[in-house]
Amino acid sequence: MENKRPILEVKELKTYFYTDYGVVKGCDGVSYKVYEGETLALVGESGSGKSVSAMSILQLIPDPPGKIVDGEILYNGENLVNYSEKQMEKIRGNDIAVIFQEPMTSLNPVLTVGYQIMEPLKLHQKMNKKEATARAIELLKLVGIPSPENRIKEFPHQMSGGMRQRVMIAIALACNPKLLIADEPTTALDVTIQAQIINLMEEMQRKLGMAILMITHDLGVVAETADKVAVMYCGKIVEYGNVEDIFYNSKHPYLQGLKKSMPRLDTDNDDDLYVIEGMVPSPLNLPQGCKFADRCEYVMDICRQKEPEAVDFGNEHYAKCFLYSENKGG
Repeated sequence: MENKRPILEVKELKTYFYTDYGVVKGCDGVSYKVYEGETLALVGESGSGKSVSAMSILQLIPDPPGKIVDGEILYNGENLVNYSEKQMEKIRGNDIAVIFQEPMTSLNPVLTVGYQIMEPLKLHQKMNKKEATARAIELLKLVGIPSPENRIKEFPHQMSGGMRQRVMIAIALACNPKLLIADEPTTALDVTIQAQIINLMEEMQRKLGMAILMITHDLGVVAETADKVAVMYCGKIVEYGNVEDIFYNSKHPYLQGLKKSMPRLDTDNDDDLYVIEGMVPSPLNLPQGCKFADRCEYVMDICRQKEPEAVDFGNEHYAKCFLYSENKGG
């Protein structure tokens, strides 16, 4: 990384939710870096803390019950945790943009898509209506929507799921952000449209040189798009590394299980599909020690006693597992 610097650095982030039933540790000591022009994928099952981590960056965690209790979120060296709401308004949509998980609920149903694309242009770029309209048409054309001059007058319900997702991308790219957070950008889209959306994001990344934080549970998308991967489980990163190490030299039993549970094209036998036994533990009643211990086929006594430290495998690749620890005997 001699010629690149992290545009975003998350350090020991702890985001907790204080509920009537107890404290839920959505993120519990999460650290990662996103470099200029590169893609970091956050991977894990639902509830692992991926979206909580990303929404913490822009202070979009509902308070109450959520609160960032510790850690730093450094954007170009500035700690966003200390920013006021007014300061964050200048960052959101301008420097850091988000493609939300479900465009039908993220887009305002009573406003035209053109209005919604123009809004950040007027707010952040200080464009007048004529300039913003021209830029909105340009953006819709850029993301591959036909007849953009007519489409800007339409409402979200008049568009297909794939087109709504493209509108979300157009809104996110409106102000040429330095960092794009893509929260499950291909969820609920058919495979053909998924591929188009992924290709579009990669094309925009090359043109604008922006960094992407991709949140997904789809390892196929990760293999195709990511430079670095952080694997999350129960609010913690259990393995981190470049995409080659994650796929060809994976260490943590959880990641190995995720890989084995992917359908394969070289077998016709559905019975060969691997299943990770057990369930993700309740966030209100997490076990002592390694949170994956109850589901791990390699579990040892020490795994249930204390949490494993990160073991470094070089090239920024590490995993938190006692299988590789010198003190696994206790």
